[in-house]
Parts: sequence; structure tokens; C-alpha cells
Amino acid sequence: MNIAFCIGNGESRAGFEISQLKSYGDIYGSNALYRDVDADYLVCCDRRMAIETVQNKYCGIVYTRSDWYCFFPYDNFRELPELPWNETEKWTQSFHMGSGLHSVNIALQNNNDIIVLIGHDFWGKGKLHNNIYKGTENYADEVHHAIDPSFWIKQFERFFEIYSNVQFVFCQPNINDWNIPKNWNEYQNVQFQELTQLADTLQMLG
Repeated sequence: MNIAFCIGNGESRAGFEISQLKSYGDIYGSNALYRDVDADYLVCCDRRMAIETVQNKYCGIVYTRSDWYCFFPYDNFRELPELPWNETEKWTQSFHMGSGLHSVNIALQNNNDIIVLIGHDFWGKGKLHNNIYKGTENYADEVHHAIDPSFWIKQFERFFEIYSNVQFVFCQPNINDWNIPKNWNEYQNVQFQELTQLADTLQMLG
């Protein structure tokens, strides 16, 4: 059984020690996650963030868009893989998928059986955006408006349907209060886990 931990940058993961997951599976993340922990696979769709990793001499594997992959002639850089669907409507197109969803795509293509999702919050903080790195270099400031999560939700649903044999486990603190996207309880391969209990659950599986 292969477990992948896909770490989003939502504020719900503040205070959670990601490095404790390393003994259970690979860590997939995006953008400034590298500031806090060495991911096994890091996605930087934003060219500024890709440049930042180079400037800070980050040596882990970094995936970036094909549009500017040629500008990063470094051994640790990779080109993002294709999506497992035809890119027709806007929300299905690679360029309109964020780094977090691309990291999920890589984890799925690496044949993981369980995808544990932490910090994929979707919703803003009231009218303001939800990002643990907001107000820092290469990120929007703290008063930036909330981002519409509809594309992210549709993209996840497409993954649920294509990878029906994979278990997707969304972890949130106070999971019972989390605004679960409409109809997600109907997916047999989607589960919800209290983030504060994740470590105990992993120990039982191990």
C-alpha cells in the first residue's frame, strides 16, 4: 500500500508538523512549501516561485510548466506531466490548474493507493484569500480577495472519477465543521479525517 501526502497551502495546516509524515510515504507539495520542509516532489507552476527555489539553492525535485521549463536547465527540474483527460473546457486545461492540483496528478501517476490531502481548504477566510504564505515574497498580500474554488473542485471530481480505485482522504482540523463540497459524500473513494488524529491513524495502519 503506497500513501502519498499532498500538501496544500491552506491555513488549516498551520501548526501541523509535516515532516512527521515522511516515514509513511512521499510528500507532494507546491510553491513555498519547500521553505518549511523538503518535499519529495514540489510543483511550482508560478515562474517566480521556480526562480525562488533556484535562488535559495533548493535541490529537491521541482516540476514546472512546459511554457518555461526550458529556462530552468537544472538537474532537479522536471516538466509537468500531461493530465489524464482531454483539455477542452477552460477548467480542464493544464494552464488553469494550480500547483496543488498538479501535485495530486503527479502522485496519482506515481501509482499511489491512498492520497492524503492536507491544507486543501478551497474556501477563503471570509472575503479574503486563504494561504499560509500570504503576505510573503512572491505571494499576494494579506488583504487579497478570496479565490473562487470552483475549478479546483471540478478538477478533484474528475480525479475521483478517473482513479476510482484510489482512496482520497481529506484532512482538516474540526472536520465536522468543514464545508465539504456539494455531493462529495456520494463518492465511495472519498473520505474525511480529523487532522489532529491523522498521526494516530497512520500508526495503526503501519
